[in-house]
Amino acid sequence: MIEILESSKHLVAMKFSGDLTAEDVEEAYKAIEDAMKKVPRISMFVEIDPSVNLTFEGLFKDMVAGLGQIGKLNHYFRAAIVTDKGWMATMARVEGLVFTSVDIRVFSSAEREKAFAWAAEPPDRLPEPDEPSPSLHVIQTTSENVFAYQVDGRIREKDIETVVKAVNDAFKDREKVNVLARIRSWKGFDLASVFSDGLFKMKYDAFSKVDKYAIVGGPPWMRNFFELVNSLFPTEVRVFEESEEDAAWEWVGASQALLPN
Repeated sequence: MIEILESSKHLVAMKFSGDLTAEDVEEAYKAIEDAMKKVPRISMFVEIDPSVNLTFEGLFKDMVAGLGQIGKLNHYFRAAIVTDKGWMATMARVEGLVFTSVDIRVFSSAEREKAFAWAAEPPDRLPEPDEPSPSLHVIQTTSENVFAYQVDGRIREKDIETVVKAVNDAFKDREKVNVLARIRSWKGFDLASVFSDGLFKMKYDAFSKVDKYAIVGGPPWMRNFFELVNSLFPTEVRVFEESEEDAAWEWVGASQALLPN
């Protein structure tokens, strides 16, 4: 069951105990949504009783509802998790590593009052949205059957939308396409960009239409990753050093026509 605790308007406080059902999870997320309607930024206090048991239906509901919150992460300030369950504490700390914009801390039951006071502190103002320079740039090529792009920075949802449109145009009315990706600077990606509907469709089309995929540059782990999974997909993937870019262009059957746009 879930118990909504009395708290300030910017703090959503709750206690979990016993069996957590889909209805309980829905109630928790409703409390979060209601709070977000009142203030621009909220914090969380979650006390997990040792008796808690998440049912399968509750786990599924939590996963679905959690995905819906990914695009709202900047509206979360802090999250205090009070638990003596080791595996739940570990999960909370992993979330803290993934959702780096939210300050997530784990407290023991003996530190409950300290956790509540920390979570109840007024949130910092919501950061002003920035307009960073695009990190994905389409590269014009000398062949209509070769699509190329450059990565320079952190990939955001807006960057994905731009490239997805260009990729869809390149794949349209073509049975096979070769792709070249030039990695100038890799600074990771925003989690929301991974769940773009257009990106999922583009990946599906890529599996069926891309013959060769050349990657130029990138961090060392990228080469190992693609060499590991290369045999799992019909697309032939090769990773080239920056000094081997000419060979990469030759392999995909084109060259750069213009500077990245």
